[in-house]
Amino acid sequence: MIMDPKYSFSLRYSEDDAGYIAVSTEFPGLSAFGESPEEAIAEAKVALELFIETYREENKPLPEPNVMKEHSGQIRIRLPKSLHQRLSLQAEEEGTSLNTLMIQYISEGLTKKIVFTEE
Repeated sequence: MIMDPKYSFSLRYSEDDAGYIAVSTEFPGLSAFGESPEEAIAEAKVALELFIETYREENKPLPEPNVMKEHSGQIRIRLPKSLHQRLSLQAEEEGTSLNTLMIQYISEGLTKKIVFTEE
């Protein structure tokens, strides 16, 4: 067995297939079906072994695994001056910092997106 446990899978339910699809972002084209999440992952592991074997036979370098990354919690974004001004005025009006206001807006937008995509 040549299984490399560093690789990961994404799992989604497919209404059309009435089952689960496991895919690998590291290996484009690698996907597997299962009637249960466990079955889909088990099938994906078999496919991964075959992908790794093929890469090695063809002397192709294996992709770097996707690993959990630490995030600093800091980002730098560029805004149009007019939007920056509107946000600053809104923060001032609400008696909060620009940072807090932007976190609130991003969180609300993300929550709406999650709610709508899960329906």
